[in-house]
Amino acid sequence: MTPTAPPIAIAGRTVQDLDTARFIDLVTFRRTGEPVGTPVLFAKHGDRILVRTAHDAGKLKRIAHTPAVELTPSDQKGRHVGPTWSGTARVLGEDAVAPALAAIHAKHRIAGPLFTWTRHRRGQRDVIVEVLLDVVL
Repeated sequence: MTPTAPPIAIAGRTVQDLDTARFIDLVTFRRTGEPVGTPVLFAKHGDRILVRTAHDAGKLKRIAHTPAVELTPSDQKGRHVGPTWSGTARVLGEDAVAPALAAIHAKHRIAGPLFTWTRHRRGQRDVIVEVLLDVVL
């Protein structure tokens, strides 16, 4: 989000609340409706939240059948430190990987590149998930 753009208001909060979070607990849902939370690094890009995950992560299968997600600012262990947001997730194409990784690495100067290196060392490809927050006007 550019400094001059007004914040998006969602249920009395602003998306700017996410600026101070290092991690988010991204909750995806199984076919049974059971929630599955995963603490992940993220970056904001305009009104979108970009999350990097591995190509073989279970959350990709869950997003494919249920794109509704919840995200909550958290610590690295997934303990919530802020309000929960709901949104809709979708998997972006390969052309989105490099710009999204650049944004994540810019926000997380040590953890971002380190986690990327670790994934690549394990033979995992990066996939970018875009979350659009549900906006309440």
